[in-house]
Amino acid sequence: MTTPRNPIPARVAETLRRFPPFSMLPETTVTGLAARADIRVVPMGDFIWKQNAPPGDEVLFLAQGRVEYIWEHDSRGERVDVRDVGDTLGLSALVRGEPFRVTAQAVEDSLLYGLPWPPLKDALARHDEARNYVRRHLFWAVRVGTRIEYPEPTRSSLAGRAKTILQTHIDGAQLVQPRPLERLLTCPPTATLADAATLMSAKRVPTILVVDAQRRPLGIVSGSNLVKHAIVDNLPKHTPVSRIMAHPVITLPPRTSAQAAMLLMLRERIGQVCLTEDGTPGTPALDVCTHKDLLAQNGRHPAAMLYEIRDAKTPARFRELCDQIEHTARDYLEAGASAIYLGQLCAELYDELTTRLIALSQDELAAEDAAPPRPTHWAWMSVGSDGRREQILRTDMDNALVFAPTGTPETDETTRQTLLKLAAKVIDKLAAAGFARCQGGVMAHNPRWCRTTDEWLAEIDTYNAGSDGDALLRATVLYDLRHVAGERALCERLREHIYTTAAANPHLQRRLAALIVDTPPPPLNIIGRFVIEKLGVAAPPAEFDLKHRGMAPLRDAARLYTLRHRLSRRHSTGGRWDELRRADPRHGELAALARDAYDHLLRLRTLNGLRRGDSGRHLDPATLTKLERAQLANIFDIVRTVQQTVRQEFATDNTRLT
Repeated sequence: MTTPRNPIPARVAETLRRFPPFSMLPETTVTGLAARADIRVVPMGDFIWKQNAPPGDEVLFLAQGRVEYIWEHDSRGERVDVRDVGDTLGLSALVRGEPFRVTAQAVEDSLLYGLPWPPLKDALARHDEARNYVRRHLFWAVRVGTRIEYPEPTRSSLAGRAKTILQTHIDGAQLVQPRPLERLLTCPPTATLADAATLMSAKRVPTILVVDAQRRPLGIVSGSNLVKHAIVDNLPKHTPVSRIMAHPVITLPPRTSAQAAMLLMLRERIGQVCLTEDGTPGTPALDVCTHKDLLAQNGRHPAAMLYEIRDAKTPARFRELCDQIEHTARDYLEAGASAIYLGQLCAELYDELTTRLIALSQDELAAEDAAPPRPTHWAWMSVGSDGRREQILRTDMDNALVFAPTGTPETDETTRQTLLKLAAKVIDKLAAAGFARCQGGVMAHNPRWCRTTDEWLAEIDTYNAGSDGDALLRATVLYDLRHVAGERALCERLREHIYTTAAANPHLQRRLAALIVDTPPPPLNIIGRFVIEKLGVAAPPAEFDLKHRGMAPLRDAARLYTLRHRLSRRHSTGGRWDELRRADPRHGELAALARDAYDHLLRLRTLNGLRRGDSGRHLDPATLTKLERAQLANIFDIVRTVQQTVRQEFATDNTRLT
């Protein structure tokens, strides 16, 4: 039943502003909606709408009570969802412009606010955050696999997100500090091209600053300028540098933001800037900085950290850089970056770290008169989460070694022992940098994870439906292998063999599918509330396993589908879902939902780990907002859908999911 126009709009507006998507809209917009709201009181047992009824022109907000959605089919009714206080009802039908797909029935005495759809629709179109919440996280339709179409984010929203991430860089950037003055290479304007070239060659620097008698900058000569004018234009060697120098010189004061200096260089299209005492050309020069110099001073910029890793030598410095990587990861996630993208970025940095540690360890072996493995054909591999480019935090390391057989078992064993010594040094250095050792022993200094190509290929051939638990665990870890250092061809040969054998083995696929289906459903009870796992006396009792219950089925299903279709181009779980979406249109919608769900879970786990100082695997729902709990509930429904799809397509005998 409906009353006349709501007489207390202020109270309605106050209630609306506590819940998304209204909490994401301007206060004036919410006040305007509340002023036009109707109050509806629905007694327990009454229907709010019936399946196939037209949606009308109002959206309903549930202020008190509880509502069930019932799907009527095959002469029976099936409860498919429950709506609680703060939920918005009927929105998906209005967006699609089609009749209700379910019946809505009050199971408690309920109070609803009827809000006019046209102004709300306009508000959602103008506010990206609210629209994206509606599109991705709110609708019952998402729970049953249908997609709500809204326009893609606008150019302004993308620009705003880019500004947020750019601000992260600017806020975290270091200040440019002039280096020792004796490092500054200068010459007078009367110096010849030959003089400048000789000085630059002796000091091994790419530029020379032309200065007056008071060391004030007049121009800059670069190596490329010398080549162009002396070789291409055939200017005489005794030509003064004043003829070819670039001027005026762009100058900055000391302690300028390194990020701001880089942006200035990009805007002016120049390759270097000069630091002077007061930032103007009228005072003595202190230093000249190129793009590379600024990157090295740019603190938490990923490219800067890459250069820093290549130059680092001590365990303390490596640990400091890894701390910076995790700090930057937090900034990226809080700025709204994709966790899947961030995992790829961190993988590049950690790969560079591993490569650097391998080189240092090889030098140590050489100094110890232990034959270094350089002459041997070998490769360092990442496996498990690191192989999938998803190791943002320094959780347990997963790595392995492969080397080419030498022809005799004795020589192979000698090579293995040398590589094990190398791996032990690298593992120790990774541990000193803050990486946890793998409790399962999946590390390259373990002989079980240091094998010839023939040994690895033979093991891969043994994986089948009858493999025991240990063999299947090794298979799933190895199936995520990725080259890091050494000969890439050795890793690619293993990957090719994995995909060839797994694609041709439907019995193995069904065994892997059974593991996915056998994972307990996410912790939601029949009315959509969290069911908490008991972790024992050593862990807080109000937590559940986010990795096992949410991420693992999505991760393993992505691996299974790509093995089945031999889609080996991508390593990450998100990349695998993307590849499946393009290769098999039948799974396009499911793959897109699963990819976004995994991205959200990876982000949630990483932030949880950063906050707690651990792997982030176990999550306390009490730390989540209502919006985050609603998002997580929808994601768990996607996990269930993926499990159901795997069970149906791979004909597993498991009946856990019903």
